[in-house]
Amino acid sequence: MWERFLLTFRTACYDLLEKDRWPPLAGLEERNSMDGQEPSRPLIGRSEDKIWLAGLLSMAVEGRGAVGVIRGDAGIGKTFLLTSIIDEHPQLQHVLIVGVEAEADLPYAALQRLVLLHRAMLDDLMEAQRSALLVAGGLAHGPPASRALVGLGLLNLLARISDDAPLVYFIDDAQWVDSESLDALAFVGRRLVAERIALLFAARTSPSELAVLEHFPSRTLAGLDHENALTLISASSVQKVDLRVAQHIARATGGNPLALVDLLSELTERQLRGEDLLPDPVPLGKHLQVHYLKQGRELPPETQTWLLAAATEPDGNLDAITAASDALGLPRDASRPAEIAGLVRVDTTVKFRHPLVRSAIYNGLPSHDVRTMHGHFAHVAKRRGDTYRWVTHRAAATIGLDDEVADDLETAADLATTRGGYMARMNLLVRSAALTSAAHIKDQRLLAALEAGIAAGAPAQAGAILRRLDADRLDDLSKGRLFMARCDLDTLAPVRGPIYAHRPQQLLRAARLFRTSAPARAKIAITSAYWALVQADYMVLGTSSREVAEEARRICEAAPTTDLLTQALAALSSLILDGLEVAAPQVRNVVRQATTPQTPDEEILQGFVCLAYAACLLRDAEACEAILQRAEHAARNRGATLVLCRILLLGAYFNMQQGRIKSGRERLTSAAEIIAFMGLPRVWTDMVTTLPVLRGWCGSESVTEDDDVTSEARVFGYGMSSSSRLIGTMLLRASEGRYKEAWAAGRQVRYDDPFFTGSLYLPDLIECAARAGDHQSATRLFERFRAERKSSDSTWAAALEARTATHLEDKDKDMASRFEYALDLLTGPVFEMDAARTHLLYGEWLRRRRRRGAATRHLSDALLLFQRIGAPSWAERARRELAALGEVHTQAARTPAADLTPQERAVARLAAQGSTNAEISMQLFVSSNTVDYHLRKVFRKLGVTSRRQLQGIDLG
Repeated sequence: MWERFLLTFRTACYDLLEKDRWPPLAGLEERNSMDGQEPSRPLIGRSEDKIWLAGLLSMAVEGRGAVGVIRGDAGIGKTFLLTSIIDEHPQLQHVLIVGVEAEADLPYAALQRLVLLHRAMLDDLMEAQRSALLVAGGLAHGPPASRALVGLGLLNLLARISDDAPLVYFIDDAQWVDSESLDALAFVGRRLVAERIALLFAARTSPSELAVLEHFPSRTLAGLDHENALTLISASSVQKVDLRVAQHIARATGGNPLALVDLLSELTERQLRGEDLLPDPVPLGKHLQVHYLKQGRELPPETQTWLLAAATEPDGNLDAITAASDALGLPRDASRPAEIAGLVRVDTTVKFRHPLVRSAIYNGLPSHDVRTMHGHFAHVAKRRGDTYRWVTHRAAATIGLDDEVADDLETAADLATTRGGYMARMNLLVRSAALTSAAHIKDQRLLAALEAGIAAGAPAQAGAILRRLDADRLDDLSKGRLFMARCDLDTLAPVRGPIYAHRPQQLLRAARLFRTSAPARAKIAITSAYWALVQADYMVLGTSSREVAEEARRICEAAPTTDLLTQALAALSSLILDGLEVAAPQVRNVVRQATTPQTPDEEILQGFVCLAYAACLLRDAEACEAILQRAEHAARNRGATLVLCRILLLGAYFNMQQGRIKSGRERLTSAAEIIAFMGLPRVWTDMVTTLPVLRGWCGSESVTEDDDVTSEARVFGYGMSSSSRLIGTMLLRASEGRYKEAWAAGRQVRYDDPFFTGSLYLPDLIECAARAGDHQSATRLFERFRAERKSSDSTWAAALEARTATHLEDKDKDMASRFEYALDLLTGPVFEMDAARTHLLYGEWLRRRRRRGAATRHLSDALLLFQRIGAPSWAERARRELAALGEVHTQAARTPAADLTPQERAVARLAAQGSTNAEISMQLFVSSNTVDYHLRKVFRKLGVTSRRQLQGIDLG
């Protein structure tokens, strides 16, 4: 039945496309909104709001893209204001999409209308984007499309439409647009750079569910001021209104235009003339529902029943309403009095004059009558073959427990998931649980609803579900799922406390619960625990990397398989438990397996954390980078945005260890954009994408200060931030040659666990300790590093050992050979920072030996490398050393590429590699128009005219 329903639904949508039943793009899609009809008289007041909106439209005309949000209470005039301004710009294309309350939980409902409206343009999109839009809209078969790919497809679709003329897209009643469509529209809004598009939203005042729009420019409409309210009263009344009465109405309505105009139509002539007293209080704001319900109750009984039927049918489907009315024995003209009263308009569908009219009727009648009406509609839906509506109406008609309806709701939830509708799934499962009699089944449905709420990014709703769950009734598998859900919920709901510090222990516990009943889930949980260890760093509570590794070994031994994740877990666990010497061959074998083309993307995405970290501990920079690049490619191909964010962050951490400033900065920027797209709290964005060590490499004095982000990170147990700040301070002071201060910061860094950041910076710690005079600490650290080095065949590790040994020895012959050996190994872009530092140290040593020529050569090489890398404080140290030799090296002239922004540089690099604009847009989550905009700026800054010329330029 479900498959037949889904096929029928999709076929009907295809029929709409094929039979050309939808109008072409021309003017507004519809003018049905809570705030009034389309402008038929001049707009009164709102001068500042008009100027603001006109500025947004001008930006669209100029090709600079614009987004704006108008907020305000029902009836405040949002729609009237926006449509008035749009009508003053006839040169613009303009489209209206109205949120429908009945579709608020239907995934991608608004997007489906949008896609159908612009069906002719779909063929101009890349196939992946076209498919994503069709699948999300329920117009094609396929696996659920990723939100990022849907958003990117929508961005390029609107950009294509705006090629012909500037485009204004007006999303009215945004509070009733389904969350999936709203996320896609917000994705577009965040990326409008060079498009001739203005994206305008109108929504109720500050609804919590519209947090996705909170960072866009916005204005909140208040009521009209007193003078403009009086002007509107005068213009709206067919007879003269007494001044005192008009002033009372203006005050009582708070200047709300809709309340004000509606009240005028209800008051008697004697009241308007001031001859009779006005009602007190007059209906406004919350009282609008009472006002409209009063109008409905004045109609004939059969019309009131018909209005309840119309209010019960969420889509306004006239056929369904007529069928229900016939079953109730209502006359065919039962709607006529409601139409005459102006409460509804009936044509192909039934539309209420104002959404609050429907709300007042539906919520103002006895619940028994409402349930009975839902029962009638359930029978109608069943006869029509509308299974989804049949189930939802049955549920609304049900009072008490009903396991049969609960089962059907659960099946409907699974159907909603096929379109990526996690919010719809959550709501259906919650309702299913409410109707379920068996406690253990109820808990399973609530647990599934909790997971869906987290996947939908709805922390408030998920938290409420969590409080209803009885964990004591869950089996081990379900308890493990609950622990995983709690860990994920902590990252969505910012509750102050050391949540990151506890995450490894919680995930470890989840893995133990999964070990016997669901070993595949156990392996994923323990992998997440390893990632949590990276973030918690020295602040981890209740566990350690060794305990996690022991559990990982038990899980792998209990369920031995040949898949990459199992092999990666076994290798990393052996590295931690048995040491580098024992584990190194196993790690190298798994890395080799991961980097072969035959390895499925899914296995790469599951195992990259373990693989990359193991390679990093072996100081195998090339293998680490190869794994991360392969994982990033897989994540982008599959639209796995959350995993992609994790890949970028891990890559940035390792880039900082290597001193690869530009690569690390670009990865952090990309990760921040993805986190913002997912709608996570700003505090998380700042915490996980602000690595202080980057400022240390770049010579920023701010790294030495304990800023708000680092302080907040400590509160949340995010130890990576504090460790990064200390390391950044150490590197900054080392670059200045102030080694005592560098070691004062460095000695605070923890390195006694492989997952503490300090373990990745042992060579830097050794240098600072030795140069600060703490030879005991330097020697101890060096012995540990040498022991690790013996287990690795990494050229990077060998070079670092040779250079680090120079801080502990002072034999001229050995020193020179060690420096030369290190420099022979440090070739290629991955090792530029270490090569530059080695040249610097070697040059300084040579200068002290008065070997001027050799010293000048190495110091000059160091200076050039530091300038290219973008490490000004290190470059200044090299410049000072050269000055001591009598060599004057002025500040290097900025190359044209240095003037490129990070986004321009990213676009230029991909273009130089031969990527098309469409391919670049997929990589960077921007529109093709934005890529073209950046490329034109790149060409102008670099003085080139073609992509081929970019290949010969050092883009950094």
